[in-house]
This record gives sequence, structure tokens and C-alpha cells, in this order.
Amino acid sequence: MLKKKIIPLITLLLMFIFTGCDEEAHNYEFNKDMMIEMTKSIVTNLNGVTELQGDYLLEQGQDYEKGAVNGFRQAQNTDKVGKFLGFDTSEDKVKFEDGNRNNILCTIVCKFENRDVQVKVSYTENKLFGIQKESITDELTYNATLAGYTDVDAYVKEKLGDYGFSTESLSKFVDEYLYANAQISPYTPDECEVTAIYSTGELLANGAKNMGVGMGIVFLVLIFISFIISLLKFVPRLLGREKKPVLPKAPEAPKAAVQETKKESTPQAAIAVPEVGKEVEDGELIAVITAALHAYLSESAGNTGVAHPPAYTASNDGLVVRSIRRVR
Repeated sequence: MLKKKIIPLITLLLMFIFTGCDEEAHNYEFNKDMMIEMTKSIVTNLNGVTELQGDYLLEQGQDYEKGAVNGFRQAQNTDKVGKFLGFDTSEDKVKFEDGNRNNILCTIVCKFENRDVQVKVSYTENKLFGIQKESITDELTYNATLAGYTDVDAYVKEKLGDYGFSTESLSKFVDEYLYANAQISPYTPDECEVTAIYSTGELLANGAKNMGVGMGIVFLVLIFISFIISLLKFVPRLLGREKKPVLPKAPEAPKAAVQETKKESTPQAAIAVPEVGKEVEDGELIAVITAALHAYLSESAGNTGVAHPPAYTASNDGLVVRSIRRVR
């Protein structure tokens, strides 16, 4: 029972795989040879346009004409492809792909003097051509029946070969007939892309060159930014607003209040405080300390009524300290 269930599943899976791999399934049926010829015609007409004609097509032309003119200009100016030599329509060079807008993408390779160029044109189905083709096909089928032919393709090969169109099949005959006589295109081009073909080595070399240029520009910008930052310290000087260095303030010396004593009538002398930052001689410092100490002891004796022996009250410079008052 299990084998009977697995076999149908495997069969369906294989059918799905082979259906997905069918390269002939496209958005619509088309004549490959005719589509290739239409692509060649686009290349021939738009590759060699003059500067004035190209400018006109870029302004007033259709989208595929603008794409072709821009692409061939870039191929000549940037890629330097050189002179046009011909087409390479071998099977491995020609490609047909389905687009995402119910269109067919036809790709061919053009041979130039210095480098090959790939041309990809997008085609949509022309509804008017389809109507005309259906009408002519019905007419030729009716004529083949009247002539006693059951195979219409055989009728085309035997009776219509003198017209100069393909007699491989009725469909190809009608396509070429409408395209040549009625001037009705079976497919409508809407986009064109022109790309110069580079080898893998050339692509890697160009990538390395672009990376080197990019990294060099980045390093140059970083060096320039570092240089600008180093110049910021000169901005205050240029603006005339340079700040002077702030030195720490020296501690203030205690203020001594000089009081006039009742017993002495000589003029009072203030205590000379050495300036901060200057050297003070040892003798002068000793005289100041001694005078201050004597004045303090004298004041204490006056307040308590206890007499103190006389002390040295003057320095070699004639400095006399009368009293010292503590500042709180």
C-alpha cells in the first residue's frame, strides 16, 4: 500500500521538475529569427547616429531609443569600444528570457574593435500584428484546402516559395510577410540596455582599483580633519580672546590692628608683611616674629595686671610692633 501511494507522488514531482525546466515555455509565442533581426535593426539604426540626431532622440524618442543612444554613447566615451564590426549570433551568445511584464528579453552580442558589447532589448506582443496574422493564416489555410492540401505547411513550401519569405512553416511565412509588406512589427520594443563586456580579470582589477581609490580618499579626509583639529588651539589667539593662565591665590596674611597705647606717645608703625612670591631674609623674619610675640605678651600683661620683663621690641630696621589683634 505504501509503494502504491509513493509512486504517484514521485511521478507528479518529476512532471513538475521537467515542466519547470522547459526552456521553450515563454510569455508568448514568438519567432526567434525575426526577433533577432529586429534587434540587429535597432543596433544598426541607433549605433551610428550623429550628435544632433542623438540629442533629438534623447528628447523626443521612445524609451528604447533613449536607452540605446545613451548606452552606445557610454560604450564609446567610457569603455572605448571602438569601431563597430558586426554581430555574433551564435547559439551560446543569443539569449531569450521572460520579463516580469509579460515581455520577452532578446540579448545579442555586437562585435566592436576593442571590446564586445551586449545589447538586450525588451519586446512586448503587438496585438494588431496578431489580428492581421490570424486573418492571413485563415485565408492561406482555406486556399490550401481548396488546392487539396491537408498539411498547410506543405502548401506553403510548394506554392509560396517564390515570395522570398521563410517557408519553414505557415507561422514564420506570415510573420515575415506582414513585417516586410504591411510594415507591421510582430513585437514592440520598449526598453534597450547596452553593456560593454569585461572579462573576470578586468572586473577584479577595476574593483581593486576602485577600492584603492576609495580607501585613499578616506585616509586623506581623515588626515585633513586631524590637521583642522590641531589648528583649533590657535582660534582664541586669532580672535584676540586668549585666556591668561590663572595662578592659585596665595593665602591672605592675618590683618593686625594697630592700637595706640596710653603710655607711649611715639607714632605707631604697621607690621610689614612680606609679599607672596618674594624671598624673605631670615633676620627680617625673626625680627617680625619677635616683635609680634612681645606685643602680644605686653597686651596680655596689661589685661591681667601682671608685669612682664621688658623684651626686645625693635628690629635692625627700626620696626616696632605695638600690638597684635587676633582676627576671627
